[in-house]
Parts: sequence; C-alpha cells; structure tokens
Amino acid sequence: MFYTRLCSCVSIYYMPASSRKISFADLDGFLKVAPLIGLFVLGYLQTLFPSKVEFEKVHDKLIQMDKKITEMAVLQKAISGNTGDINRIETRLRLIEVDIARHSAQASTGGSKKIGNL
Repeated sequence: MFYTRLCSCVSIYYMPASSRKISFADLDGFLKVAPLIGLFVLGYLQTLFPSKVEFEKVHDKLIQMDKKITEMAVLQKAISGNTGDINRIETRLRLIEVDIARHSAQASTGGSKKIGNL
C-alpha cells in the first residue's frame, strides 16, 4: 500500500500536464516519506561536521600550534640578533687583522733599517 502511494507520487512527474492532479493520498504518501529523507539528510550533515569532543581536540591542537609558532618567532628573533652579533665580531676581527698586519709591516721595515744602519 505504501509502495503504491509512493509510485503514484513519483508517477505524477511523468504524467502529461493535463492529467496532473495531486490527491490527498499522494500528499499523505509524501508526508510519510519526508521524515525519513530528513533523517538521512541530518545524518549526512552530522558526518560533515566534527562532534564537540573532536572540536575541542582540534581547538587544543590549534592552541598548541599557536604556542609553538610564537616560540619559533621568539627563537627566530634571538637567532637574528646572534647572527648580527657574529657579523659584527667578524668585522672587528678583520679590522684587528689589518691593524696587526700594519704593525708587523711597520716593525719589519723599521727593524731592517736599524740593522742596516749599524
């Protein structure tokens, strides 16, 4: 009986326009099927979205990731500062090496003149 009503509901769409009359039986058949369709749609939508527990897990992971990103940003600033310090030390070492080379060149030219003058 239910199947015949459902078939009559479906057959309405395939009938010519002149013989399309919706009866109370057709509407009754549709209203019996509509809650099942609604439940299937709700079940499908629930599979698309996470539950409260899953949402809290994802939220906690996002908070942990935010903390790690903040920590990485702080470490990156410290590393950048250390890199600048190392570059300044290397520049100072080059200047000291140049000064040592000048002093040793002056000492060797000054020392050889003294020995040659004797």
